[in-house]
Amino acid sequence: MKKTKFFAMVVLVGLFAIVNGCKKSDNPVTSETSGTGTNLAIGFSKVSSHSAFGKVAAVDSLRIDSVIAVLQRIKFEVNIDTVKVDTTGKDSGDSDRDSSIIFRGPFIIHVRDSNAVNFANQVLPAGNYSGIKFKIHRILKGEKYEDSDEHNHHSTVANNDSIIGYSVGVWGAIKKNGVWVPFEFKTNMELEFKIKGNFTITTSTSTLNIALRFNTGDWFRDLKTGFLLDPTDATQKNQEFIREAIKKSFEQGRGGHDKDHDGHPDND
Repeated sequence: MKKTKFFAMVVLVGLFAIVNGCKKSDNPVTSETSGTGTNLAIGFSKVSSHSAFGKVAAVDSLRIDSVIAVLQRIKFEVNIDTVKVDTTGKDSGDSDRDSSIIFRGPFIIHVRDSNAVNFANQVLPAGNYSGIKFKIHRILKGEKYEDSDEHNHHSTVANNDSIIGYSVGVWGAIKKNGVWVPFEFKTNMELEFKIKGNFTITTSTSTLNIALRFNTGDWFRDLKTGFLLDPTDATQKNQEFIREAIKKSFEQGRGGHDKDHDGHPDND
């Protein structure tokens, strides 16, 4: 078996389960002994400065400087339309028997600019896949994870209080009454999502690049009004509005091949 790599990109612009009712002849997946080099990367398209489209109180604009997202159980599905995701936030465990098509993680992905970020590589069995299922995961103390800042893909044990207990972190600033005020927003949401795409894995020795795209531009906007949300407002209602906006962006994520290595799905 020739070892291949999987490079995935997630772009924040607009960020896998058991397959049912799908015949192998319709979406063939070969044995684990054949596959292509696949690079898994994630890219967040972040807005350097976002003016208010409708604003709340004195918030004029918002800037995102960096993002951390934790992903796990990234699974390639042969029939994504039949796949259900867990929206309860409870960890039901991983009952998938075909571990060869799952990038287990968890992976901590650091995004500091608009460039795509490498975070995983793995041999993926040859076959036709119609989508990807993944989970936003809350890091637990003592849990082993891979860090996108560590390019050797070695596992690390979580013992840093700055990352333990949350799944998404955002750092930036909001402009209030003409003054930029820094903010830090963290959430411990733990939910599954799926995105559609056409991924053909061949036995070729060439590397296949996959791009996952998500939009951070809407993370701090009210889903109903479009108004900017103030991340420094710690009220429960406001924090829930932000979490729902982040959740929506993952639900609307896109995936595809990335032949030009720009961190965006082709023909984006």
